[in-house]
Amino acid sequence: MRSHFAHAALGAVRGAGLTAADLDLIELTVEGPDLTPRPWPALARDRVRFVGELVAAVWAEDRYRAEDLAGRVEVDYDPLEPEPPQALFEREFGGGDLAAAFSRADLVLERSYRAARQAPLPLEARAVEAYLADGRLTVWSSTQVPHVLRQGLARALRMEPEAIHVRVPAIGGGFGLKAHVFPEEVVVAALALRLGRRVRWIEDRRENLLAAVHAHDNEVRMRAAVSGEGRILAVEADVLCDVGAYSVYPFSASLEPATAGSAIFAPYALEALRVRASARSSHRCPVGAYRGVGTNTAVYATERMVDAIAAELRLDPLELRRRNVLTDLPRETLSGRALDSGDYPLLLDRLEARAGYGELLRWRAERRDQGALVGVGVAFFNEHSGTGATEYRERGVTEVPGFDSCRVRVAEDGRLEVFTSSVDIGQGHLETCRRLVVRELGVPASRVEVIAGDSDACPSGTGAFVSRGAVGVLEALVKALREAAARDLEPGTDVTVEVDPEQVFPAGAHLAVVEVDPVSFVPRVLRYVAVEDCGTLVDADAVAGQVRGGVAMGIGKVLLEEAVYGEDGQLRSATLLDYLVPVAPDVPEVEMEHLESPSPKTLLGSKGVGEAGTIGAFGAVANAVADAVAPLGAELSRLPYSPDRLFQAVEAAREKKAPPRG
Repeated sequence: MRSHFAHAALGAVRGAGLTAADLDLIELTVEGPDLTPRPWPALARDRVRFVGELVAAVWAEDRYRAEDLAGRVEVDYDPLEPEPPQALFEREFGGGDLAAAFSRADLVLERSYRAARQAPLPLEARAVEAYLADGRLTVWSSTQVPHVLRQGLARALRMEPEAIHVRVPAIGGGFGLKAHVFPEEVVVAALALRLGRRVRWIEDRRENLLAAVHAHDNEVRMRAAVSGEGRILAVEADVLCDVGAYSVYPFSASLEPATAGSAIFAPYALEALRVRASARSSHRCPVGAYRGVGTNTAVYATERMVDAIAAELRLDPLELRRRNVLTDLPRETLSGRALDSGDYPLLLDRLEARAGYGELLRWRAERRDQGALVGVGVAFFNEHSGTGATEYRERGVTEVPGFDSCRVRVAEDGRLEVFTSSVDIGQGHLETCRRLVVRELGVPASRVEVIAGDSDACPSGTGAFVSRGAVGVLEALVKALREAAARDLEPGTDVTVEVDPEQVFPAGAHLAVVEVDPVSFVPRVLRYVAVEDCGTLVDADAVAGQVRGGVAMGIGKVLLEEAVYGEDGQLRSATLLDYLVPVAPDVPEVEMEHLESPSPKTLLGSKGVGEAGTIGAFGAVANAVADAVAPLGAELSRLPYSPDRLFQAVEAAREKKAPPRG
């Protein structure tokens, strides 16, 4: 039973449902520096704070009877006025003499960019099943974080973690959505304990859009100081994040603002930077992890600003980036990113060559002469991956383990069994691990078995998110394999290695070509080029798949997707008729090239690539669409760049140009 109100006091609940008072669960609170705790209750207690919040739980022999029972539950609501937004997190990033840099500027430019609230939307929605077996609670869940889930359930249910066995089936996509401990998981487990029976819940798409975590919903207001030669001297920015009704577990409300704050102008050589990042509550679904997290917002705002500067100075956007990217890696950025390796100018050179940039600009000019609305957009970025325990603690995130583990065991029949703390959410981790075992030890693949997603069999660890597979997980695996090999791989050999990875920074240069229909204003991506540096390529096929999938997702985020709320707090896009996603014809072939600059922080030199395609598309596709309508005088600043937004921007430009009446 879910709330129909965005904000209301809860009165009596009549019917077959169990409420928060019946189950008496502990709330999962995340505390840390700069954080104001606001835990997401498994079942609402005295009030509801967003449409879709869980109020009561019912059960039956099948889904149909359960839904009938839920429909008969009556709840007394007393609608309330919206609460003022509460500050849940605030932090400042940066360094350098901002005032001095701005005083020397030949150009000061101000812009504001808005990233839409969006849904992760894995094809396979969430599901959880719980039951008692041999005196222990077994929980099957489509989760990315089995050990974090066990930790959260133990706390919520007042149990020891060892009394809970979490198991993960094959998962059809997660994208960060399934890296949280959700109210439904806690409630299903609590019901299994109370009833002594097997309890199962499977999410439908409306529930997924309404009450699984959302992402983004950020505004970036920035000011840039620029020299006449096109050097970006300094940037001052405010990152304002609407994080919804509650702080998510285990990441907290700091996730979007902290990530975005550190990623603003991160690959550029500024003299000074100041970013104020904040999270504010609202009566909307809580915001959590989603592929790219706040880096998407930061790259979108940064790359749109770079293009705006290029337009003001009448410089080519690619040339302006060349004049400003960092050239002296490794180094620490003004926002505190310890960049490990890379050749940023070479990435831009490779992009220019692969895309045939000069010829592409000539083609654009010819097509515009013919009346076509076509645009070319470039984006340059770096991203963090493999965040470890040390980094999480410095950020004040106490509930994410941060470490990764692998166990290698030689069975009596000579088979090699690999147990990993991560899980496979469709990115091919298990096969990559198997290939790495074959490569390291020279054994046949048929002798290798990789096991994941079992909190009893597998060593503890963080799970699968923030591109950590190629960093912490493979690091732990390589170390375990080499230690096992040193023992001559005798039957009975059993080695477990735990790694607290150091954060590493992949980078990329992307280019998109877009055409906008001059009548319907429907934008279409004609071409996409991605030049990536994810360190050493451990599995080229897996990397290619990650980049392609990420670009497809980014195209949807820039052109189509938005979770829209009305003034009454009702979600207006709670079905796939209203929440639009890309389909096959919307995504062109992704042309790819790789520049390998091995990281000195990992044994294999690998850096991770899971988020790269999405992050790059947030900049490249957005800039391409903006470039396409620039000849009409339109200025774009709010995602998604949908036909209605393009039409409104063009109309605003026409009205601005129109002579005064009378």
